[in-house]
Amino acid sequence: MLRAVFLVLGVAFGYVLIRAGVSSYDVIRDMFLLKSFHMYGVLGVAVPVSFICVQLWKKWGGRPLLGGETDWSIEKVSKSHVIGGLLSGAGWALTGACPGPALAILGYGAMSGLFIVAGIFLGTYIYARFDD
Repeated sequence: MLRAVFLVLGVAFGYVLIRAGVSSYDVIRDMFLLKSFHMYGVLGVAVPVSFICVQLWKKWGGRPLLGGETDWSIEKVSKSHVIGGLLSGAGWALTGACPGPALAILGYGAMSGLFIVAGIFLGTYIYARFDD
């Protein structure tokens, strides 16, 4: 039952991403070129909503779906964080999608979503393979 709830929430989240325009390459490109500030507004709403959700997760003792515990420790910034951030930003700028919108793009059937998601999985594999 809980998985069905999360499936519905995920589909709803994807719908909101599409309606907000964040799955549009043109919108993302215009954000990076400082031609449009629409995405900054979307991010300005997403950050406080995410903060509230994390606080509720902590308060209610949320646990990962696949078991284990949530690790709330704070790591020192390392070289791998900087490199990963630069690569993630480059991928976002080149494809016009970060992981959330990439899945939304794939969900509405655009073939470009397949390549974006494949790149995300490749990056995740490389991280796991070479992480310190």
